[in-house]
Amino acid sequence: MECDSLLPLNRRRFLTALPSLALSVVAGAGALSGGCARTGGGKITIRFWNGFTGPDGRTMLRMVKRFNAENPDIQALMQRMDWATCYNKLFVAGMGGRAPELFVVHTRAIQRFARAGFLRENDDLMSGANGIDLADLDANVWKGVEYHGKHYGLPLDVHAMGMYYNRKLFREAGIVDVQGTPRPPTNREEFLDAAKRLTIPGSGGRPDQWGFVFTNWESNIYTIMRQFGGEFFTPDYQKCIVNNAENVAALQFCVDLIRRYKVAPPPENFDSWIGFRQGKVAMAFEGIYMLADLQKQSDLDFSGAPVPQMGDHIAVWADSHNLCMRSDLSGEKLAATWRFIKYLSDNSLDWAAGGQIPTRPSRRNSPRFQQMSVQSAFARQVPYVNYLPRLPFIFEFQTEFGLALEKALRGRATPADALQVAQDNINRIIARDREANEAAGRGISA
Repeated sequence: MECDSLLPLNRRRFLTALPSLALSVVAGAGALSGGCARTGGGKITIRFWNGFTGPDGRTMLRMVKRFNAENPDIQALMQRMDWATCYNKLFVAGMGGRAPELFVVHTRAIQRFARAGFLRENDDLMSGANGIDLADLDANVWKGVEYHGKHYGLPLDVHAMGMYYNRKLFREAGIVDVQGTPRPPTNREEFLDAAKRLTIPGSGGRPDQWGFVFTNWESNIYTIMRQFGGEFFTPDYQKCIVNNAENVAALQFCVDLIRRYKVAPPPENFDSWIGFRQGKVAMAFEGIYMLADLQKQSDLDFSGAPVPQMGDHIAVWADSHNLCMRSDLSGEKLAATWRFIKYLSDNSLDWAAGGQIPTRPSRRNSPRFQQMSVQSAFARQVPYVNYLPRLPFIFEFQTEFGLALEKALRGRATPADALQVAQDNINRIIARDREANEAAGRGISA
């Protein structure tokens, strides 16, 4: 389940220290051991680590079991843990040369792992009889796993953010088409109009129903900044420029939704996602991975749509789960692991049914996927997905960026002042990173 990038800031700050966390948090030395190449029954063993601890984990477990049944010479053993623990264990195992054969890394963290030397490139495996056609991968998604001209993982999905909306509330507000079907907004004008009409005044000066709510500030506001044309770094990633006019305007627009238009609640004392699930919020931007959470609720009449275009650009935040291999894999172990990776990719429609969007267009264009209404609606945004900046210090960047958004949304600083503090702090991080890696000849950008 997605948890690390989507938690409130105060619940994920500790992620910045992942490479240096003590070994004591690792669940036993046995989990780090390299293991034998084959089991007692003569099968090749593949250890597979991931953070799929929610319903997605059950979906993946079914896929692993089916692979094992169809490939009697291989035994894939899946270990699930929360993402923070998973990343910590992967770094500790990588430094000790005892990493699992296969593990999942988010696109935003690929550079961190690749620069540390923990990942095996897979360009040599993409062609041939057991390869995957590069034409069946979106260029922007494939670019996300690139580092210094090589690719270090196979994207399994694109978990893009989209707009969930309450169909019942839309009908009650008269926001429907000529057939009476709820009509989600597609641009800023329609979004503001809908948000105002869907905000219902209540007693005590606080609305009983909100038109919109910010869920995860990072993904929500990053999307709007990209739609406004905002940039975050110079092309060589040697300087942070997050405090630019476009980003300031985008963040001010977000603040205005709370303070000026009063169509979104202040961040204080309001659980945004629970509010949507309770029918007290009409629109929310969240990732496709939250779909399973909503599907469990039979009394919520909801649907999904692409995020409205608020600025001059079409853009939306996304991340991907990438299937990555240990750097020293070779021989039959490599062949078996790649066979497993290709199986998961080839069968990614089963993964999609659990609340995801397949990476490969051939799967998204299938009748089966088109029947997945929310997934297919969110998938229309894949050509426009924007990953977070590809940085080896991505967790540190997320902390500073998140702090700036928090200060602005809570009214503790103007958008320009909040972003300026973040920019200064991130540039200090860049300087420290450059100094620490000059001797090793390592840079920042891919």
